[in-house]
Amino acid sequence: MKTRSKQQGFALFLIAILLATAAATVTVKALKHRSGNIQIARDRITANALAQAKDALIGRTVSQSLVTSAGYLNLPDIGSGVNYSEGNAAGDFSENNADYSVIGKMPWKTLGISPSRNGQGECLWYVVSGRFKNTPQTGVFNWDTQGQIDVNDGNGNPIASNVAALLVAPGRLQAGQNRAHDPADTQYIQCGGNYDTSNYLNSYFNGSTNNRVALNANNKPFTMTNNDRFLLVTIDDIFRPIIQRSDFRDQITALMNDTVFIPHLQSVAIAGKKGTNSVDCDNTDPTIPNNKIFCTNWKEMLLLTNLHEPSNMTIISNGIPATTGPCTRVLIFGGQKTTGQARITNTDKNNPDNYLEAPNRAAFDTPTAHSGSFSGFLTFDAKNPGHDLLRCIP
Repeated sequence: MKTRSKQQGFALFLIAILLATAAATVTVKALKHRSGNIQIARDRITANALAQAKDALIGRTVSQSLVTSAGYLNLPDIGSGVNYSEGNAAGDFSENNADYSVIGKMPWKTLGISPSRNGQGECLWYVVSGRFKNTPQTGVFNWDTQGQIDVNDGNGNPIASNVAALLVAPGRLQAGQNRAHDPADTQYIQCGGNYDTSNYLNSYFNGSTNNRVALNANNKPFTMTNNDRFLLVTIDDIFRPIIQRSDFRDQITALMNDTVFIPHLQSVAIAGKKGTNSVDCDNTDPTIPNNKIFCTNWKEMLLLTNLHEPSNMTIISNGIPATTGPCTRVLIFGGQKTTGQARITNTDKNNPDNYLEAPNRAAFDTPTAHSGSFSGFLTFDAKNPGHDLLRCIP
């Protein structure tokens, strides 16, 4: 009887252990499930905040009233010391040289949105390439302008290059970071914390005030880790909506039809591989709004050459080919680059093949064309942005 009683007691003890283990397993799984759900919710908040901020940033620049002002991005909110209030984009400041990239917090007030926060409750940060800043502006700005940000994965493998801007949701506080509020920033209470980039991001610009300014124009690498979350702003993100604007089309037409510019093109020396090295945008009609600015920024798209003898050429308008001429020279506006074309380096940009379609690619040469077999379109069409636009220079 005593043996049976001991066996029953031991069995009950084993059952109790098994039940406790099962209960603990269920609890751990429940906690993991709950933790996973919390992280999913936080990730969703972060993704939504980044998307909203990107929409606001692009929406503001592409909706500028003048098409020649569209595409430039606001500077970040960089904090105290420059008399700006929280959430506002900085104006120019002492370190902000042309083509120098800048990091700061998202300028949510300037963009007309509420403070953008990630799933951890941290406000978003923002990196803008120097060539895409609205102040000071780069020398030449068009759809071939290259950003100065490269994005790599945790192993250093490239994910994206020449990015115009980055929106960053900083992750949890890391060793060595300090996000305590800076007493000097008495006005900056919505997002709190401070403006030292190294306290929030894994990649930043060493050596400048608050590690916020790139000290040269070279591309800067940003590493995508499990901590910081990035959302890229590409060149196409910016220019895709800009080329849909009717005033973009009209501005190209105004330049190519400019009655002051055309006589200049008749007499100027054909120079360079694209023939336009001596073309001067000062020789445009000053009464056409923004024509000189547009010419300066988009002159890279222009190609000019002599013809062996006066010839006719075909120009397509509203889908209908029409013969025009006789022409002594031909002016071409090369459309947006297509597959196989590159316009990154100066060598790329000096190669006519990176701008022209067939048959113009075969016919074009400088100072005199191989033939008069040129064909192109009268006006820019956003549905076919790669098409060559032609003008007959009598």
